[in-house]
Amino acid sequence: MIDFELTTADQEILKLAHEQALIGQRYARYYDQHEDELPPAEFPEAANLPNLTRLAEEGVSGSSGPRILHSLVILETYGGIDLHRARWGLGNTVLKTVATPAQFDKWKDHTISIAITEPGAGSDPANIRTTATFDRETGEWIINGEKIFISQAESADAAMVFSRFIAPDGSRGMTTFLVEKGTPGFTVGPQLKKLGIRSHDTCNLLFDNCRIPEFNHIKGDFKSTMSVFNDSRPMVGAMALGVARAALDFTREKYTERGLEIDYRGGLRSRSALVDRFIRLEAIYEAALLTVLRSKWLEQQDVPPKVEASIAKAAGGKAARRITQGCIDLLGPEALSEDHPLDRCFRDGRIFDIYEGAGEIQRLIIARAILGYTGRDLR
Repeated sequence: MIDFELTTADQEILKLAHEQALIGQRYARYYDQHEDELPPAEFPEAANLPNLTRLAEEGVSGSSGPRILHSLVILETYGGIDLHRARWGLGNTVLKTVATPAQFDKWKDHTISIAITEPGAGSDPANIRTTATFDRETGEWIINGEKIFISQAESADAAMVFSRFIAPDGSRGMTTFLVEKGTPGFTVGPQLKKLGIRSHDTCNLLFDNCRIPEFNHIKGDFKSTMSVFNDSRPMVGAMALGVARAALDFTREKYTERGLEIDYRGGLRSRSALVDRFIRLEAIYEAALLTVLRSKWLEQQDVPPKVEASIAKAAGGKAARRITQGCIDLLGPEALSEDHPLDRCFRDGRIFDIYEGAGEIQRLIIARAILGYTGRDLR
């Protein structure tokens, strides 16, 4: 049986995470308004504070396990700005999964973004147009193409580029290449102007006759590259719920100021419509949270949670949209003031149903698994 009761160690870590989240919220509005500025790798207040994300990943004695605890820490801190910049990107997961020992040893301490999305090939990576051609004379690969909406593009040390290739023997397919910053022909564009998550490092990448040695060919095929999202999709669900949680906390605070008591014991007849709507939003949050925890629990048991990861991602993204919108409806015009966090939560919440595979794509994955259909059956 799955038990989602938090251990004492969990509670201690999450208490620290909440304290750090309150510090991070002080900076959230500034970077929302100054999206051209990249938050520092470490804020001044973080100098003597533990990196809880790294601590959770490494494992905490007496906790519910690294994967579950990591997702809970992400959820707790995602309503503001993380005081410590992430040092692990999805490209690192590809490296860990398919690289040779020599390749992993060389780049294991690098932060590696993953570059898949292209103009016209967002939710369907099978349609990417970036190419890598092998030059027999120099023994190098020549990469040409454009990648868009790449997370950690500026702060990462390298990009794991998913590309079509033409091998020396004339064979073709799709694979991954590691391209380090500073490589001639590799250009990182400016920070993108976005509706939400403006503090997040997001840029386009351009590859113009970018030459890299054969050693940088990581050889991740379509299946192994896409499998990294089994790990990241529940985390996106946790991020979405972090934003939703911030919206709920703010709304609860305003209810308290107005003298509205949230009574969970009484029925519909004993509480106001405003309180009832708030409780219903909390129920959406709790249901989505369980999907995230179940997915990470399965992963912790070494069970590939492909369908459960899609469920967690779809549920978290939908919950963020419904909850942030619902909180604005409950509070009215006051919710839209920049003196408060709710407008930012509403804008930030929209992305979680889009990136790492749009909600519609996740529902196709879920339907295929339940109904036993192939991709062609549900195009």
